[in-house]
Amino acid sequence: MLHGDKIKELDALVSLIDEPNEEMYFEIRHKVISYGNQAIPVLEEAWVNTLGDNDSDRIEDLIENIRRNDLRGQIDSWRSNTQNKLWDGYSILMQYVNPSIDLNTCNSIFEKINKEIWLEINENLTALEKIKVVNHVLFSVNEFGSSDITNLPSDSFHLNKLMENRIANPFTLGVLYLAIAQNLNIPVYGVDLPGHFIASYIDEKGPLKTAGQYKEGDVMFYINPANNGAVFTHNEIRHYINKMELELKPNYLLPTTNTNILNRIIREMIVVYESENNQIKKEGLSEILMDI
Repeated sequence: MLHGDKIKELDALVSLIDEPNEEMYFEIRHKVISYGNQAIPVLEEAWVNTLGDNDSDRIEDLIENIRRNDLRGQIDSWRSNTQNKLWDGYSILMQYVNPSIDLNTCNSIFEKINKEIWLEINENLTALEKIKVVNHVLFSVNEFGSSDITNLPSDSFHLNKLMENRIANPFTLGVLYLAIAQNLNIPVYGVDLPGHFIASYIDEKGPLKTAGQYKEGDVMFYINPANNGAVFTHNEIRHYINKMELELKPNYLLPTTNTNILNRIIREMIVVYESENNQIKKEGLSEILMDI
């Protein structure tokens, strides 16, 4: 939090946003951005009070650059953590695409659902029985559901929309499903299958590995969160791949990392923002993928 001279310096810098000399403005811009997120409230207040279009554009550019820098820093830190949680990574992403999101409320609902499932699960349950509990609590008790995958609006990725309306696109619903399972130490991992967001349940009797080290034989069955957590077999997923006339690649059948799942979500969102002609968000998310 800024105090004393730092606040005065930032206020002074923001008051110079209308500097006509481009070289001098570049120096001012660089200094304002160096304050990071702490500069955003000051910039937003200046935006409300500004009269010129050029000043407004400059302020919006500054805010966007600060948010992009913050996103890149947080995502890089998240990716570097080998024990990263998908819910944390998705929450970071949401703070960029939807700055007004109330994460506290989203997290409270998430924890509530986790607790409801935890109370019903014990070590004596089989893998299928555990998934049956997850499905019951998520889709029957809390009435979550999936929207159509075609013509996705960008806000269908928003966590607050999912938590408020209990419905979202298959990707966001899939993230919620995976995050809940991982939070409860149920061995469920995402699978990077084109056209669908599916999950895999790993045989718990085998040695513990990281997601990218598992083989197809380690997968007990697959799960479709968008279809109320329906379970299906290896043969069924191979049939889908053949039906879609896709080349059978190993990663279409194997568990993948949370990092790869988040990257998949980012790619899907870029496509949606492009369709909505939102170049700002498209470019911001594209920068994240370039860092991989």
